[in-house]
Amino acid sequence: MKKNLLKEEVSDYIIARVKNLSAAHQPQWGEMTASEMLLHCNSCNRQILEESRGDKKTTIKQYLLRVLALYIAPNFKKNIKGEPRHIAKGKANISDFEEQRNEFILLIGEFPANDHPLTLSHPAFGNISTNEWGIAAYKHMDHHLRQFGV
Repeated sequence: MKKNLLKEEVSDYIIARVKNLSAAHQPQWGEMTASEMLLHCNSCNRQILEESRGDKKTTIKQYLLRVLALYIAPNFKKNIKGEPRHIAKGKANISDFEEQRNEFILLIGEFPANDHPLTLSHPAFGNISTNEWGIAAYKHMDHHLRQFGV
């Protein structure tokens, strides 16, 4: 069974890990600071929880990438460029760390409490189910927490 951020025990696990993160943590790969990483994750999670799908059709390439990324590959690859609207480099300071971490904890806590379908179309995977959003969100948060060694 894939870890899914919609499950309370998985959400609690991610929250426990982020509580071990400090502003002084250095990335093991990539260029973001801990504050920038949290801002990036918060931007992505807010979009997942608040926006709805447009009228986009999923391509075969997106479907195959979704199967590979969510069901076959154990982790997301390092240093993959994300959607431009979520790039946080240069947009958060060390002084923003506590505020960003508190927002991260609140947003992660919203996943298991969520009572509506998550219908946003994923930029790389196309239209995915609410359950697949839970898997993707877990893998994304795990990726960035591993990036900072927590």
